[in-house]
Amino acid sequence: MKKALVTYFSCGGTTQATGEKIATVMNYDVAEIEPEEAYSREDLNWKDKESRSSIEMQDESARPDYKTLDKNLQEYDLVFIGFPIWWGIEPRIIDHFLEKENLKDKVLIPFVTSGGSQIDQAQARLEENYGGKLKFLEGRRWGRNIEAEEIKTWIDDLEI
Repeated sequence: MKKALVTYFSCGGTTQATGEKIATVMNYDVAEIEPEEAYSREDLNWKDKESRSSIEMQDESARPDYKTLDKNLQEYDLVFIGFPIWWGIEPRIIDHFLEKENLKDKVLIPFVTSGGSQIDQAQARLEENYGGKLKFLEGRRWGRNIEAEEIKTWIDDLEI
């Protein structure tokens, strides 16, 4: 049986709750991708072009630092990577995570949270930017109300 880790980046708690629910339902380990400098409410104001998140998302090379994970990624075969959709794609901290960590022998499964945006653009971007080095399976977008049976069906359909 493959050993799995659910990682997630979350600012408002939705992605955290989703990641923890996936981990609990499937009995997987869980670890937060925690920014070195926490995001304030003002930092996350997407309507403000001068907010921290807006500036990061406008800069393709931005790579916000994150704290060292409390799990050893080398112990896992599968790594779920959860994040909120920002500007239709993954936050830059996820790019940093994918570039910094040694994930080349892992199977990566993205999952996202969003009030309206789908995963399609983020999934395509991840595969375009990192697919030559990393193996991604098709991810899933989740809303606030995630049910255990939906999680189990999704995981079973991945055939991992």
